[in-house]
Amino acid sequence: MNKLVIVFLLSPWFLAAQTLAPWQEGFLDIHHINTGSGNSTFFVFPDGTTMLLDAGDVDRSAKTRINNPLKIAPHLPDSTFSAAQSINTYLKHLSPVITKIDYAAITHFHPDHYGAIGPSSKRSRYGSYQLSGITEVYEYNPIKKLIDRDYPTYQYPVNIVKNNFDSATFKNYLNFTQHHINRKSLSVEALKAGSKNQITLQHKPTLYPSFQVRNIKSNGNIWTGERDETQEVLPVSVSRNLYNENPLSMAFKISYGAFDYFTGGDMTGITGYGFPAWFDVETPVAKVVGQVDAMTLNHHGMRDASNEFFLKTLAPRVIVQQSWSSNHPGEEVLHRIISSTTYEGPRDIFATYVHSETIATYGRWLTDNYKSIRGHIVIRVLRGGSEFMVYMLDDTRQDLPILKTFGPYTSK
Repeated sequence: MNKLVIVFLLSPWFLAAQTLAPWQEGFLDIHHINTGSGNSTFFVFPDGTTMLLDAGDVDRSAKTRINNPLKIAPHLPDSTFSAAQSINTYLKHLSPVITKIDYAAITHFHPDHYGAIGPSSKRSRYGSYQLSGITEVYEYNPIKKLIDRDYPTYQYPVNIVKNNFDSATFKNYLNFTQHHINRKSLSVEALKAGSKNQITLQHKPTLYPSFQVRNIKSNGNIWTGERDETQEVLPVSVSRNLYNENPLSMAFKISYGAFDYFTGGDMTGITGYGFPAWFDVETPVAKVVGQVDAMTLNHHGMRDASNEFFLKTLAPRVIVQQSWSSNHPGEEVLHRIISSTTYEGPRDIFATYVHSETIATYGRWLTDNYKSIRGHIVIRVLRGGSEFMVYMLDDTRQDLPILKTFGPYTSK
């Protein structure tokens, strides 16, 4: 009898069925959600305040057309889900903790970060706009405050309404925000670079004085490291031909006790190879961020980001690659993040989705150095911030069983 019980408890089936224990007050949870369609990260702060960072839904037809034949991850958990539906299903699984979204932030205006609309996109039940990404997330989950990089004028560095390559999607976003502003059902703000008082604990802030969200960057404005002062690193003379959303991405440093986490959207960091000097926004950002315990790879690990100085300065113990395309990561970035000459010490690398073609291209350089190559990646910082865990969750199942557990890690 006892032997049978022991065999059952240790069986792979039983282990695979384990699910993440519910969030508890005092935990900082960071959920990197794999929708297969772009970036989405959901935070539960120590007092229960919530924030959604990005809600991408990539334009698959554009990314896989014959002159741009990239392979895109499948819709997850299956082909019936849009990215927003996948996010909503994930958040429902976290209930009853999640009843609303206190903050939603869009790092920059690319479809894999805020959604792409097309002729077949559904109409909202609330107003005259279509649903994809962040507009569709709102359809299922009330959002109290939305933060983007340049509300309300969108003039930096050029008029985005006139010059954005995907103007239909951006104009739809404007219709969405204006409708809810008029109804007073949504507050919209531009991120204030340098501020530590824009995104704050909403429920019990006095209980967690060591928790802080520092706005590091928005547009070309970067925190100086002093008070809430900023420096301008992008020239105002950026021409229409050079205009690119990626270096304008918002960036944040989230701290809790000894734990520090950095995320910067699609920030870029490479110079030379035809890139102008201002394209490297990672270097000035790194100087004010310093070392962190965990970070997301900028620009999904693409080859125009994650320069050596940036990685050496942040020296993360845990790296999360939010990937969905067959060119994630770039080979140069792969070698920089795994090399001990970039920075000393161990590092664990986790990816939300790496294609089989990518693995076949890089071989053991990738498979020997990544802890996981597929799934939702959850960082759970324990009460007080001195330790944290990493969980890999099954992205094909709505009950989100744990596939692998890593840690505990000691915060720096």
